[in-house]
Amino acid sequence: MPRLFIALCTLILFSPVAKASALYDELLAAKIKLLGTSRPDPGMGLWAQQTNERLLSIIEGKWVDLGYSDLTSEDSMKKYCFKYGESFKKLTDYSFEIIAPIVPRAKQAIHKEYIFKTGMSYNYRWNIQQQMEVLGTLGGNGKQILRNANGTSALLMMTPNTLLEVDFDLEMPFIWGRCPAE
Repeated sequence: MPRLFIALCTLILFSPVAKASALYDELLAAKIKLLGTSRPDPGMGLWAQQTNERLLSIIEGKWVDLGYSDLTSEDSMKKYCFKYGESFKKLTDYSFEIIAPIVPRAKQAIHKEYIFKTGMSYNYRWNIQQQMEVLGTLGGNGKQILRNANGTSALLMMTPNTLLEVDFDLEMPFIWGRCPAE
């Protein structure tokens, strides 16, 4: 009986500590993942510069929008990447571009350039001439292309192979996944 009493007291006394420790660990991991440090006031200007440098150091390669991707099997993913993978290419220390592939209806690839703004915000601009040539201007399509020619997105590397993009103009999230090396 005394052993049971001691075990119950131990569980009651130390369970909040375990919960607090798990909560602390979760919050610490989140802060380090986003800000790269556990210290207070990490200096947001420096954080912004380092965030941009980290993103651009690993951005190059072929990526797909996971929302549209066929991930029913690894083979399906590879086929989807081969057919629809978009090339991400670093342009400068503060910019990169996405080049959409030439698909059957397109006469040429379409370029979209991202330019570092601050923190994890990037301004983007579509090459509207390419869009109009590929998508056409009939039925108000030209006005739609011009309306969405420029915008702002927040970009956050969730892992080295997944990139979260939140487009502030479309008010939508996109999750990009890196394609396997060919």
